[in-house]
Amino acid sequence: MLTTTRPRTTPVPPPCPDRACHTDFHGRLWKDTTYLRNDPDNWRWYCPRCGQHWMPTHEQFAWFRTLPVS
Repeated sequence: MLTTTRPRTTPVPPPCPDRACHTDFHGRLWKDTTYLRNDPDNWRWYCPRCGQHWMPTHEQFAWFRTLPVS
């Protein structure tokens, strides 16, 4: 039996935890890498709608750490 695996696609960022921001696309969080320096895990989620920063979960750190391989 032949099995295939799909390539990992670019994950969609989560919505802002603030429910007031869920009305449109601008309520999606962005990966803010402004303060990365030498630590690849020094990024935070940023909501462009409310301007808040959020700490990623451990699972999100692992999932969003690297880009998918084509």
